[in-house]
Amino acid sequence: MKLCDYCGFVIKDNDSKCFNCSMAVPGREVSVTKTSTSISKKNVSQSIPRRSIFSYIPKKFLALLIVGGLLASPQTQLLFDEGLDYWEQMNTSYYTIPEEIVIHYIRNFEVYLKEGDKAEYSLTISMPKNRSVETQSGLEDWQIIDGLQTTPAYSLNPEGRMLWKDNLTSDERHTITIEYTAIIDIIRPEIKMADSGLVEDIPEGFDEYLVDEWLIEPSNEEIQILAAQLSNGTGGNVIHILKNIFDYIEENYKYQKASVPKSCLDTIVGKVGDCDDFSILFSSIARAAGIPTWLEFGIIPGYMETQNGCDLGDWGGHAWVNAVVPHKDGSVTIVNIDIANSYFLWFPPYRISDWVDDGNGESLDSYYYLFSSKGVNSEATYIENSYVSECSVNGNIKLTNLDIDL
Repeated sequence: MKLCDYCGFVIKDNDSKCFNCSMAVPGREVSVTKTSTSISKKNVSQSIPRRSIFSYIPKKFLALLIVGGLLASPQTQLLFDEGLDYWEQMNTSYYTIPEEIVIHYIRNFEVYLKEGDKAEYSLTISMPKNRSVETQSGLEDWQIIDGLQTTPAYSLNPEGRMLWKDNLTSDERHTITIEYTAIIDIIRPEIKMADSGLVEDIPEGFDEYLVDEWLIEPSNEEIQILAAQLSNGTGGNVIHILKNIFDYIEENYKYQKASVPKSCLDTIVGKVGDCDDFSILFSSIARAAGIPTWLEFGIIPGYMETQNGCDLGDWGGHAWVNAVVPHKDGSVTIVNIDIANSYFLWFPPYRISDWVDDGNGESLDSYYYLFSSKGVNSEATYIENSYVSECSVNGNIKLTNLDIDL
């Protein structure tokens, strides 16, 4: 019996290595011949899949061909064009204007003695009313006033305005409150210069808005010269004339707030004005050109935020212009023109109208005198606190250009 020289395990007669530790048994080694497998070119060609001619074209080039083919198809061109339009829309800035706002407006007036012991006072406020505008399709309400309430009650003056009169003594303070709900729509008519009628097409019934009225002076020689210059080359097209007047004021005058309105001639001399002054000048030139034009008064907010809710504040007085525009089809549109805010023929809903010029110069003049006081060495005055207690927005339109496409 033979034992493994390395581990002592029993080695059988035919073992060439130890079963236990795999050590070779001396004298019994097996010679191993290393074989190699040779593969002929024929075998190689048979073992590799045959490549098509497209396999020799670079993948990037092939991808470009596929994309090019897709882009060349009519269906893809349509989708591509629509995609470009959509991309352009996404990258075009626009203005979001509410179609309608609903506000609950409150005006508080606190009257007190500025000096002295006793004084009489009167407060006169124009009454906000429903407003309609005549368009191609008929009359349309753009302002509705609901639930008008005042404390204390008012009386009416000869011009139909709300009037409060009383006496103050010592340290008394009187509070007068006006509140109402106003539903106000955007005014943006479908109107084109090509559809406008001529000055001679303006219907009868607007004679009071063609003559001199307070600071509006169409009879002035300088105003008439301006009207002739701005009508030149228009062929009498009413919208064209109105646009020329609008551009003339915008390009040649600067906005400057004033305490009292100026005559049209004073504005021309100073080349500055505010909403009242620009409206008076505009109306003077338009009337001299034969276009009936009149002023409208109200209040607008100093700031507005309607993207996230409805926030309108810092309300103050404002004036704008109304004008008659005849159409070739015989209909008539009354357009709004706000020179101070650069709105031509339209108006967003951020305003409340409380009085429209009736053609009477005395009424127009008296609009600016809402408070008066008299007493012996005494004088009353007032402070106003006006605000919107509730506000909501209905509908929105997106405008890439605030100007109407004429």
